[in-house]
Amino acid sequence: MNNTESTLTKWFSERPQWLQVAATRLLQQSELAAQDISELATLCRQEADGKLAKPSCSFPASAFSQGVAGTLRLCSISDVEGVNALAPKKPLEFGNGNITIVYGNNGSGKSGYVRLLKHICGARETGTLHPNVYKPGSPVQKACITFEQDGIQKSHTWSGQGICDELNSVDVFDTSFGKVFVGSEDEVSYEPPVLSFFSSLIIACEKVASALDSEATQLKSKKPNIPADKKVTPEGIWFESLSAKVTTQDIEKYCTFSTSDDAEMQTLQQRLAEQAPAEKARQLRKQKQHMEILLQDAQKYLEQLSEENFKRIIAAKKKSILKKTAADASAEKVFSGSELEGIGSDVWKELWEAARNYSVSIAYQGVDYPNVSGGSRCVLCHQTLTDESKNRLISFESFVKGEMQKAATDAAKDYETASQSIELLPTSETLKTRIDAAGIAQDEFANQVTEFFTQLQARKDQLSVVDSEEATPDPLQTPQWIEQVQCQSNNLGELAAKYDEDAKGDNREDIKKKLNSLQARKWLSEHRAAINEELKRLKILNQIQKAKKSTNTRALSQKKGELAEALITDAFVQRFNSELRALGASQVKVELVKSKVSKGRVLHKLQLQGASQNGLSEVLSEGESRIVSIAAFLADVTGKTNQAPFVFDDPISSLDQTYEEAVVQRLIELSEDKQVIVFTHRLSLLGTIKHFAEKKSIKIDVVSIRSAGWGTGEPAPIPLSQSDIKSALNTLMNQRYQDAKKASENGEFEHAEILLKSMCSDFRTLVERSIENDLLCGVVQRFQRPVHTLKIKDLVKLKDTDCNLLDSLMTKYSGFEHSQPAESPLELPEPGDLMADMTSLKSWREEYVKRLA
Repeated sequence: MNNTESTLTKWFSERPQWLQVAATRLLQQSELAAQDISELATLCRQEADGKLAKPSCSFPASAFSQGVAGTLRLCSISDVEGVNALAPKKPLEFGNGNITIVYGNNGSGKSGYVRLLKHICGARETGTLHPNVYKPGSPVQKACITFEQDGIQKSHTWSGQGICDELNSVDVFDTSFGKVFVGSEDEVSYEPPVLSFFSSLIIACEKVASALDSEATQLKSKKPNIPADKKVTPEGIWFESLSAKVTTQDIEKYCTFSTSDDAEMQTLQQRLAEQAPAEKARQLRKQKQHMEILLQDAQKYLEQLSEENFKRIIAAKKKSILKKTAADASAEKVFSGSELEGIGSDVWKELWEAARNYSVSIAYQGVDYPNVSGGSRCVLCHQTLTDESKNRLISFESFVKGEMQKAATDAAKDYETASQSIELLPTSETLKTRIDAAGIAQDEFANQVTEFFTQLQARKDQLSVVDSEEATPDPLQTPQWIEQVQCQSNNLGELAAKYDEDAKGDNREDIKKKLNSLQARKWLSEHRAAINEELKRLKILNQIQKAKKSTNTRALSQKKGELAEALITDAFVQRFNSELRALGASQVKVELVKSKVSKGRVLHKLQLQGASQNGLSEVLSEGESRIVSIAAFLADVTGKTNQAPFVFDDPISSLDQTYEEAVVQRLIELSEDKQVIVFTHRLSLLGTIKHFAEKKSIKIDVVSIRSAGWGTGEPAPIPLSQSDIKSALNTLMNQRYQDAKKASENGEFEHAEILLKSMCSDFRTLVERSIENDLLCGVVQRFQRPVHTLKIKDLVKLKDTDCNLLDSLMTKYSGFEHSQPAESPLELPEPGDLMADMTSLKSWREEYVKRLA
């Protein structure tokens, strides 16, 4: 390949990513479907918007390369999954010779193998490789292909996409090769695959551009019309100049209308409607003052009924009760001998204090109470005091002035003082008056205020029933309405200030502008969905226009012209003419001639020699068109410098016997230098290849494939009934046993079980054949007519031990050849036991054949 084409991969890597994806798809299928064009148009737009991820499939580095010089041969295909109906359990081996015939009936899997090779090797027209359409689901596609390159064994695991670079030089011929002949009105043209590929890519670009135009046409504007008086606002000017450059921040700025905006709009409307702004400001401040009073009361009562104050009052109450209890106990002790009940009680103490006040202030002024001097009288009953009465009064006074009583009295005073620290809460009528004065509407908000004061009163009432700090109820939390009222109070102050401004100067025009701007923003917020749709449309249009620039075909046409000069040579024309002669098609009057490059279309064309018109498709028969296609294919293949194999899929279709023999002889000639693999279902082709190969002493490999219950493409080995017992037994022991052992060691237990069952079945067949051929000396054999009576004399060497050995083996393994009841499934022998039985049969056969009769 020349320097120009060797840089093709680099050139493609510099093209738009969507175009690389299109190129990759065209390498895998003959043409792009409508779905492909739609997807490529989407990728083109995404790339223009900078949102296209790196393609998962890149342009193959050797899509059109001829490969490097050297030897290459295909060895086998195995582990096929998800490819048509192919499900072979054994590898498809291509043999050791240079020409291999893969024979199979229709539906045996030949086309599936050819399609798989086209994908792995990167053929020109790979087509779509479908999974088994009769099985649900989409299994993963994969296969393993082994090959030999310059004498070195290699393998490649294909995973559903991409090609094996080391096999890109393998050429595959099937019916799709005829598609390189491009028809256009009255001429049939031939382009080398790389140029035909560029032509298809140019068409793809044009279709993508058309799809983008169609998409742009369908994008109709649904932009609403903003009211005329709103167009002069900043918001209206922004709306009228919407473009694809508008950002999310712009949308938020111009199309967001909050509750605070709505409140401001209403305020502006009220300010414009107000005829006495100074009086309005005074009213607002008065309303603010009532709000502040309400807030102060709430904060005051919250503090008075705080947890700390609540506990302090309860503690004072508790102390008062304890001190009184102690004083009462002391009084009980002092007055236990009194003739009257209740001496020392609270009622008595009040009486005592009243008597004291009367004595010191009126009856005996200036004399300490009680007056027990000579001739003194009781201030209550006015009887002259006896010595006993005087002593009793003195003891009563000592008790009243004692420490315990004093402590009880002091504690009672402290409790009273603490209780009086909580002021009386406003009544419901007073509270309603304050709420109305603060301008709080009688709604849920006002209910929250009322409920809060009700909770305060309930908390205060609890002071009379709670006796310990531990029983203190949970404190009240600051209600949310306090913050809201505070916010309203602040707003009232600000609004009053604005009314003051309105009263001082003429600012109505500014208010109108601001109001109009807010109204415009409200309108935009109401039509935000439509604005978003319009912006989405504008961005898509902008994206489409940007994307269309990358569909320009000028670079593709220029590159195709450069490649045409490098690839279309006289040598290629001469090889084509030589192949026509070698295939016995000289009478087909066609010639391959150069043609000018015109808009990336025809570069080389096939035309009828000496005919007035170039109607090849109307003049040539199907067979002639087929032989011309083969000639063009061979002209291309033989121009390469490597010794890569090529694959034919039923090459003699539509050919008569003369052309068939010519093609076969050409294939035999090519097999002298490179590997040739032919897939066919025709026995005539198989016989013809054998015939001409024998003439040249060339050994051919014949592989048979068949359709099995699990799928197609299964290699069909020679039946055991016709195989050599010794070779078959060695295969079981040295190959298939090792495969089963390896599967078991790798944890593939189900696969190992299948292999063991198959081995047991085949071993049982070999035991039966050994009875026929060895034990019975071949006297009677299945599938053979004669009875070898002369061998009967050799039966004298037969012993009981021989019969017992073979009978035991037959008994042990018959179950693997005959159906068994599901209720008692047959257990597989241990792999070691199976190997021991096979070894015993082998040893017995070797000894028996040497035993003398």
